[in-house]
Amino acid sequence: MKKLLVTGFEPFGEDKINPTQVLINALKEEKFECTQIYLEVLPVSFKKVNKFLKELFDKIKPDYAIHLGLAGGRSAISIERVAINIMDARIPDNDNFQPIDEPIIEDGPSAYFSTLPVREVLYELRNKGIPTVISNSAGLYVCNEVMYLSLYYSDKLGYPAKTGFIHVPYFPEQVVQKFSDLGQNLPSMSFDLQLKAIKFIIEKTLEMQ
Repeated sequence: MKKLLVTGFEPFGEDKINPTQVLINALKEEKFECTQIYLEVLPVSFKKVNKFLKELFDKIKPDYAIHLGLAGGRSAISIERVAINIMDARIPDNDNFQPIDEPIIEDGPSAYFSTLPVREVLYELRNKGIPTVISNSAGLYVCNEVMYLSLYYSDKLGYPAKTGFIHVPYFPEQVVQKFSDLGQNLPSMSFDLQLKAIKFIIEKTLEMQ
């Protein structure tokens, strides 16, 4: 039986809700054929998340890992293509730590590319009517760190064999009082559409050899 790890994050910054935590909770009610699925909410902490993730990998030894994060301000499901070996935080994390121009792994490669079927997922989600883009920047916050670490451990340990990162927008109820410089509400996407997208990404990932 294939083992799949799906992670989200706790709320951070000024937001009281993190859509990825809500999605992780919703996935507990879903069934995926011939798959043992593990669902975890990660701390928004540069220092804690490495240890947390490594312990999860060593315990589970997942075949696949899909990591979810919030990208407030984006309007579509963002399939991340690349993670880079740097931490450069715009705001402090939940432990009030704010690294500037620091490597994630001191002697690690400069970057890693996602090993999920990025282009295939893009086309099929769009065909399902779900706004989706390929993103070439996972940012420089904890999301990028998690993607980089997952690919680093995949490279060094052999598990997870396939891994990548998906950014999701705000929920509509989160942006009622959030406005852009143009005086418009920030972009959002409904819970139902986000869940539909993540379930499809899981299914496509499980088809990989």
